[in-house]
Amino acid sequence: MTLSEVAHIDIGQKEKPGNSGFIDAQLEKDMHAVGWSPGWSWCACIVEKWIWKAFPNRIAELKGIFVPSAVQTFKNLKQAGYSVSMIPTVDSIVFWQHYSGGKAEWTGHTGVVCEAINSTTFKSIEGNTNDNGSRNGDGVYLKSRVVKEDVQDGLKVIGFVTI
Repeated sequence: MTLSEVAHIDIGQKEKPGNSGFIDAQLEKDMHAVGWSPGWSWCACIVEKWIWKAFPNRIAELKGIFVPSAVQTFKNLKQAGYSVSMIPTVDSIVFWQHYSGGKAEWTGHTGVVCEAINSTTFKSIEGNTNDNGSRNGDGVYLKSRVVKEDVQDGLKVIGFVTI
């Protein structure tokens, strides 16, 4: 299965309140297996879970690169030599950084591109989001997204990485 096919299976999964766990017991078990702990943001952890399922022979290679911080995971992938693009492609991992007042913060968000509509518009499957597209939500959703150059407040795409 491809990365986006694996991610697609989890669309509709929901978390328990306060990032305390997951309604589906198997999802919670899988999330603990990749290192997630209750209370943590989990978008990067679920992407790691999807990678483990899509690429079981690459778990050792990627171990330690994915951390609960999406922005740090992006930096780790860059430092490890993975290719970064600003153009979405199917099965790439999209990373956002949160901006406030035009300044980058340490927080961010991540997901898996499942459809590249054009060079700036794509659909992604994301964990820890909601209907409004927040970086802190209640489940796994399919979202329509656009790469925006000038973001003063909110999420700004910082790159797409192919594993």
